[in-house]
Amino acid sequence: MLENMQLWIVIGGGLLLIVLFLYCLVLQSKINSLNKRYEYFMRGENGSSLERKLSVEVKELRDAAESIENLFQQQQAIQTTQHNTFQKIGFVKYNAFENIGNDLSFSVTLLDGNNNGICISSVYGRSESRIFSKPIVKGKSLASLSQEEMESLQEALGSKSNEEALISASVVK
Repeated sequence: MLENMQLWIVIGGGLLLIVLFLYCLVLQSKINSLNKRYEYFMRGENGSSLERKLSVEVKELRDAAESIENLFQQQQAIQTTQHNTFQKIGFVKYNAFENIGNDLSFSVTLLDGNNNGICISSVYGRSESRIFSKPIVKGKSLASLSQEEMESLQEALGSKSNEEALISASVVK
């Protein structure tokens, strides 16, 4: 029985040694992998390779941040300019005189981002045509508007109801 027990201890110890040996091989493999990575970053004297790589990366990050700032400033300049350009258009064609069969008269309103702009109307007749322009300031006309000009202004402002058009097209006093 004692011999049996000693045999089991020897077998158990041998199995334990084999398991520990395999575990050491796995650990050695991981250490080799980490060592390769370490060597890649530390090529050169005293880690100068790593320092050089980090300085290149930091410079690239700073350049990217500067580029983003420049793009932001350009975007602000574009938005400022765009706010002062014609953005809203209203267009209405109509027949100014009943005895002329075509809708050859029109009113067009051009507004910027501040709702400032101009309303241009062309009244077509058989013997003559007339063109009028009226300034628009903050969505309101400085002169009285015809029904067609009010519709054009309403379309440019994006209004939906006639009441809104009449209010926004009223003469500024």
